[in-house]
Amino acid sequence: MSESSGLKILIKNQSNTERMIRAAIAIVVIAVTYFTDSSLFEPALILGGALIFNAVSGNCYIYRLFGFSTCPLPESE
Repeated sequence: MSESSGLKILIKNQSNTERMIRAAIAIVVIAVTYFTDSSLFEPALILGGALIFNAVSGNCYIYRLFGFSTCPLPESE
């Protein structure tokens, strides 16, 4: 089996700028719910965790579902 065949689980489909934005939003969401007396603490942690996963891995499953990517195209030689 070649390396290109099969299902790839983590395919990078986010640009570095978008990854930094998602990480910043995740930190803000988690910090705001942590420092306020909010009943939305658990959902905010789930949302923040998902955003951090997306930022670290560069993979968004919603983008993948719709065939969308913000990664720059590789330059052809």
